[in-house]
Amino acid sequence: MDTPRLSKAVKKITVFNRDATGSLVPVVVFDRRRKRKKQTAGLKQIERLVRGVGDGFDRYASTYMKRHRRSNRKRKDGWLRDVVQNVAKAGDKGRKKMDPSRILSW
Repeated sequence: MDTPRLSKAVKKITVFNRDATGSLVPVVVFDRRRKRKKQTAGLKQIERLVRGVGDGFDRYASTYMKRHRRSNRKRKDGWLRDVVQNVAKAGDKGRKKMDPSRILSW
């Protein structure tokens, strides 16, 4: 018998059958066990720090690309004229996102 499609809210299905003596016996038909997140307890803060650094690089790249496109729309070879300012501003935003005191603050 195939498993039916059930909502995520359904955790367990129990059917009551009668045994030879006539008493009701519970039979579990479906049981969705909650899976634990596999993670070493001591590495939580390090994982947060690494994820924060990745978020910082993401913020840097997206900010730079937004400023690059804007400079190109404003004038011919605008990206080349504004490259220093664009990299500096994007770097500031990326560094702010990567700041360990912000990442590890509770």
